[in-house]
Amino acid sequence: MEKNNLTPEESFAIINKAISNFKMNYKESGKSFLLWGWMLTFASFSHFVILRILYSKEAFELVGLFSLGIWIISGLVAFTIQLFMDRKMNREKKVYSYLDIYLKKIGYITAISFSVAIFICIKQEILPPPVMLLVGGIITSIAGVLLKFKPLIIGGMAFFLFSIASTFVSNEYIALVAGTAIICGYLIPGYFLKAAKG
Repeated sequence: MEKNNLTPEESFAIINKAISNFKMNYKESGKSFLLWGWMLTFASFSHFVILRILYSKEAFELVGLFSLGIWIISGLVAFTIQLFMDRKMNREKKVYSYLDIYLKKIGYITAISFSVAIFICIKQEILPPPVMLLVGGIITSIAGVLLKFKPLIIGGMAFFLFSIASTFVSNEYIALVAGTAIICGYLIPGYFLKAAKG
């Protein structure tokens, strides 16, 4: 059997080709960042508006119920749309790479991390946004590093900064900080990714 000995330059070219193919695939799925970005931004700002309304009516006992409800509904809607988007992309996808598989697995781990973090926050009576923004920063940064795509790396760093900032604001305004973080961390990089040229 004949061995193929690659030069370092050939190996590097193969790796760059794989990254380029992945960028083509992931550019199309920049829609995922936009989908989650818009849904979570909507949830954040709706959360803020509903809190203001409930506080003005002194309906404090409904705050937790409505807050949790907004996030659950937004998450379920985004998750359902994501499933349909993934099916369509998998049918149309021409090139597969290991990076596709890695990022998909990281996405699953992140979803589990979000669920565990929410459970811990509720159990410990901690506000979830600082922890959620931290987890969001991890997945966005990893995606940016894997893709070598600076807007995603910067988006991940923005999540980290907003995670810290959210610990310095009052509970009333934390949803605004979260919404702004999602715009900077998901929406802006998502539009850059969608517009990227391979």
